Amino acid sequence: MNVSQARSRHLHRIVALGATLMLAAGMSACSALKSESSSSASAPHTIAPGKTLTVSTSFYPIQYLAEAIGGKLVKVSTVTPSNVEPHDFELSGKETAELGKADLIAYVPGFQPSLDKAVKEIGSGPTVVDLSKPANLVHHEGVEHEHEHGEKATDGASATASAAATAQASEAEHDEHSHDEHGHEHSHAEGDEGHDGDLDPHFWLDPDRMIKVAEALEASFAQIDPANANDYKAGLDKLKTALTNLDSQYKQGLTSCQHKTFITSHAAFGYMAERYGLTQASISGIDPETEPSPAEMANIKSVVEKTGVKTIFTEELVSDAPAKAIAAETGAETSVLSPLESKPEQGDYTAAMTTNLERLKTAMVCK
Repeated sequence: MNVSQARSRHLHRIVALGATLMLAAGMSACSALKSESSSSASAPHTIAPGKTLTVSTSFYPIQYLAEAIGGKLVKVSTVTPSNVEPHDFELSGKETAELGKADLIAYVPGFQPSLDKAVKEIGSGPTVVDLSKPANLVHHEGVEHEHEHGEKATDGASATASAAATAQASEAEHDEHSHDEHGHEHSHAEGDEGHDGDLDPHFWLDPDRMIKVAEALEASFAQIDPANANDYKAGLDKLKTALTNLDSQYKQGLTSCQHKTFITSHAAFGYMAERYGLTQASISGIDPETEPSPAEMANIKSVVEKTGVKTIFTEELVSDAPAKAIAAETGAETSVLSPLESKPEQGDYTAAMTTNLERLKTAMVCK
């Protein structure tokens, strides 16, 4: 063998050895990457069999759902105390720490900025369930006027003027058509999801959306506490029956009414209006603490005068002064329509919703 051939063989051996080492290194790296990927995908958070599932909810309607689904198997608390308006409720450091001890936190992001901040501070630990997704939140007019610190980004009077125009058009259309047209669920709720801006959080005033949220909660309960999954399913089924019956009562009760418009203190009833083909005209926007302007007050007076609606609805946790002032000037009366943002003093969610239905029927002169 000459020198040239020897050098060639030696070079081939070096190349082959290098390729082998590179292949081995590549396989090792792939194996390590696969192992790292597997370990980074955390297993679902579960509780030990026999342990009570602890659930922290943001406010009463979600508490109601959690208790109905879980029964004695769950310990449910709510961040917002009874008889406290939840929109701007502030959590203390101690309350944030307690929140972090729960197995599950169920809330609606954007509704309570203080809670949004607390959930971020808690980090990993509790399973956090964002209920805005199953609720399918949309934009209703008036939402874009309210921001985290309560300031108005645009002229609030324009939203109320739009409400007045829509209410008058709705009443005029109602005079020409029968009420037996609830099969289609077009929105008379002052806007739709096509607008930009924040989303309306008040899904719980639509029983159908409550069912969707309840299904999401039940699925989360079963994942965290699989030993009691069948019981959670049974609780959900019973709850869905109650909510379906409530929805049917609303459809039947609001089918044949003299008016299609109802006037509220703040714009909490957009989903209800959308569900049952009604028009909500509100004195204030989504945030009930925002003072209505003189122009907004004047526009609601116009709604009363031009539609013939004789009832202005107030609510439990905010001032009824604007509503009473309009009622005094127009000859209308006031009545309470609960936005159910806090636990009712008597009964539960379905009882309060039934009371709301009876008051709506009276205000809109339904048969």
